[in-house]
Amino acid sequence: MGKNIAGLKNKRELWQRAQGIYVHIPFCLQKCLYCDFISFTCPDREIMDTYADAVCREIAAGGKMEITESPTVYFGGGTPSLLPETSLAKIADELQKHGMWDNLSEKTIEANPGTVNLEKLRFFRRLGFNRISFGVQSLNDGELKAIGRIHTAEEAREALNMAEKAGFDNINADIMYGLPGQDAESLRQTVKGVIGFNLGHISAYGLTLEENTSLARLAASKTVIIPSDDDIFAMYSLLQEMLEKEGYRRYEISNYAKNGRIARHNTVYWHYFPYLGFGTAACSFDGEKRWTGTASVMQYITQARRNDFSYDTEYLTQDEKIGEFMFLGLRMAEGVDLKEAEKRFGIDIMEKFARETASFLDQELLIHDAAAGRLRLSRQGMAVGNRIFEIFVKI
Repeated sequence: MGKNIAGLKNKRELWQRAQGIYVHIPFCLQKCLYCDFISFTCPDREIMDTYADAVCREIAAGGKMEITESPTVYFGGGTPSLLPETSLAKIADELQKHGMWDNLSEKTIEANPGTVNLEKLRFFRRLGFNRISFGVQSLNDGELKAIGRIHTAEEAREALNMAEKAGFDNINADIMYGLPGQDAESLRQTVKGVIGFNLGHISAYGLTLEENTSLARLAASKTVIIPSDDDIFAMYSLLQEMLEKEGYRRYEISNYAKNGRIARHNTVYWHYFPYLGFGTAACSFDGEKRWTGTASVMQYITQARRNDFSYDTEYLTQDEKIGEFMFLGLRMAEGVDLKEAEKRFGIDIMEKFARETASFLDQELLIHDAAAGRLRLSRQGMAVGNRIFEIFVKI
């Protein structure tokens, strides 16, 4: 892999340079019952330190594309807040050496309540993280227990309070609806509680029963009862009402921002811009292909020691690229820039998909703003987004 050439100033388009950097920290204290991410229960400190060394070696090996001058950075997992402070600092220093830790960019770290204290949060700020994302999920202890979360509602409240005291003014809380035992009233209390912290950003996700997860098996055996579709839709509607009333703008299907605090790193993905990923199972994308590292922590460490990283590479066809561009772009409230699509792919989207989009346009689930050159989902369309996305890509 060649060295990255961040800092080169030219007139290349945004989709021709990496706009984001993702670092995967795969360690957890306990795997949540609904989780199908590449994550593992936390090993000892020595393995985490060795893993951090491996990530640094991969960063030093460079990227396969030019990187923009101020890329966003996102430490995700797993639970990045579990990594020892020295290991986090080591990775940040390596990113700095290679032009990927610019002070002006958004730098996010994910954290779970119950894994942080005020001292650790202040360390994150000193290191340069200027945004933190907490996996709150619920402020109901019964619901948290039902999905295998390790923290309590009180620990979630404490974490949000401490983050502000530590100097974070850009804080996100993830919440979920459709949880076992949840109803509209208990969701109302969670949303009300989270809103009370006046956070800049809230992500709200409907529970998905992923195949081969513990929760999917429990639901199949009726050991836990998932709310009905009607109840889930009532929760979904309640979320929109409560968040909008408090000034949160829904700028993406599952994401709400106040005072412009959108998740800039995530918009890299939704705009279908290139990005670089480092760590176990991390994925990179250059606009033409994706390459993904090994999902084995020990194999990843072995590759790093040999300075010989191997990747599974997926080369995308033109139709696949167009489909992914549309699917991801339509997740955003602003929708897809049709002129950009024509510039990137040399096609007229409305002409190519005229037959497929016709009924959704007639029902006003899709809105074509010809003057602005955009195609977007309506408010009603966002509720049935998956049906519309299938026009463009099978998901």
